[in-house]
Amino acid sequence: MFKNLSLKTKFTLIMTIVGFAAILASLIWTLSLFHYFGRKVLIHEAHIILNFERSTRYYVSQKLRPEAINRNNNFSKLPYDLDDIGRNAKLQRMISDNNDFNIRAYSGTSVAMHVGKYMREFMPPFIYSEPALSPLNLRDKANPFEISAIGKFKSNPSLKSVSGFHVFNGKSYFYLMLPVIVKKSCMVCHGNPSNPSPITAAVVKRYGDTHGWHWKVGTTAGVLSVLVPTKHRANIALHNAIIITAAFLILFLLAFIIAIYFINKAIIKPIHEMTKLAEDVSVGKSNEDFKVKGDDEIGTLAKSFNRLKTSYLKAIQLLADRNKEKK
Repeated sequence: MFKNLSLKTKFTLIMTIVGFAAILASLIWTLSLFHYFGRKVLIHEAHIILNFERSTRYYVSQKLRPEAINRNNNFSKLPYDLDDIGRNAKLQRMISDNNDFNIRAYSGTSVAMHVGKYMREFMPPFIYSEPALSPLNLRDKANPFEISAIGKFKSNPSLKSVSGFHVFNGKSYFYLMLPVIVKKSCMVCHGNPSNPSPITAAVVKRYGDTHGWHWKVGTTAGVLSVLVPTKHRANIALHNAIIITAAFLILFLLAFIIAIYFINKAIIKPIHEMTKLAEDVSVGKSNEDFKVKGDDEIGTLAKSFNRLKTSYLKAIQLLADRNKEKK
């Protein structure tokens, strides 16, 4: 069937198939490219959140906690005995407030989680958490997926981070997790619950003594985790890919129209004219030469046609002369 089509139709069909194949390839390539760079953007955004939270924790350990220790020492030196405290509701409130302040000021997790909570009011798509294997606040208890991530850090101490894609509450997220390595300063709130320290007593009073204690210095207790939603990024990638593909399609159509015009003018039309002239010569309607307009393949074909036409006409004339002589 294809061989019976006209040359112009063949050119059109071939260019259409090749063109749409190129457009499909460009769509696939564009989507993969957007996916690659989209992942880079997700990693960058996740690092921004985690580094901000790490900075918060660093501020707690370097500035807020030492101030809380100093304040606690000064508070313990106030000239009040136990009977005074027992009879004075104001003093009881002061001690309670001081203990609450100590818990917040000593705990980098507490401060970071509060910052993350308010951060979500400005950047709601992000989810920041600090899951642990044995947290003081059971709200921070690691789920099976997070336990698996913590296990990777525990089995490979040189591992700096883990990342990938994860479905959480029916939504797709890109996650980035950094390990929480237990330091000596962590033992104030995660060491021995029988420690006589006022801050330890306050923590035990709030969270109990059955979980979040007996951490080991140098071990991985949990992770700093941030979840970045992928749906928005995926929609942007698809939208941009469609725009680029549409642009390719428009350019292809323009190139296709221009190509067909010049192919028709430079190849198809001369061949049609040559074919018509050949038919006219074969039936004696014409003996004109075909006009050669270039030195390309069409020009070479035209020269060959003219030589063939001349030889044909000479042969016809010679045959006619011989027929006259016989008569």
